Amino acid sequence: MKKHLLFISFLTVSYLSNAQLYTLGVKGGLNQNKIGSLYQRPYNGDPGINHQPNKDISLQFGAFLNVKFGKFFIQPELNYVKLKNHYDLPLKTSYWNTSKTEIPVILGFEIFDPLSLYIGPNFNFYKKTSLDGVQVTSFSDGGPDLDKNTLSLSFGIKANFGRFGLDLRYESGQKETQEELLDIIYSEYGTNLADLKSYTPSIVSLSLHINLISTDGEHTDTLFSKLFKGNACWCSKH
Repeated sequence: MKKHLLFISFLTVSYLSNAQLYTLGVKGGLNQNKIGSLYQRPYNGDPGINHQPNKDISLQFGAFLNVKFGKFFIQPELNYVKLKNHYDLPLKTSYWNTSKTEIPVILGFEIFDPLSLYIGPNFNFYKKTSLDGVQVTSFSDGGPDLDKNTLSLSFGIKANFGRFGLDLRYESGQKETQEELLDIIYSEYGTNLADLKSYTPSIVSLSLHINLISTDGEHTDTLFSKLFKGNACWCSKH
């Protein structure tokens, strides 16, 4: 993963040196996360049950630098993403929680004003993933135990309306997780041993972005340009 990140960093620096327009902005929005099913093994007379995960809506926010060359652009980002799901177990709902810091580097093309399409790699740095009710026993060491650093692929469409814009994105992991045995507190959740089935992670997100600063090297335009008179902040007059 470090080699991929270094290669992308090299390409980004190369493009930046020939850029025509730079835009710095912030973004925030909503997402839904896909995880695997949870198979509840038969126990104490209870049948086996395959619990499908429920996708909860969660939040994300971050910042980006958009570098444009005519109709093409490259956009590195730094985002914080919270992810939530839950399983409706027999006695109680078990909530899945995790979060990640991600560095997407997307390459895009403006098909027509205001719409653009894009695709690019996503470098993910996950924090600990938790599932309510999971315990450490001789059958399981807790969990879910998922990779902390992963690489995924993002693609989507965005629309720009002046300083504001909308971004609809789909992110897909590059490999499946491993099936894992979890030991859950039976007296509280009605589930004893359960298999977290393998799955390929994916996220659908919708975000709003705001352009704070734009510059072409000669003129600089900021979100707060109109607060200053006489162009005292060196803001462009267009």
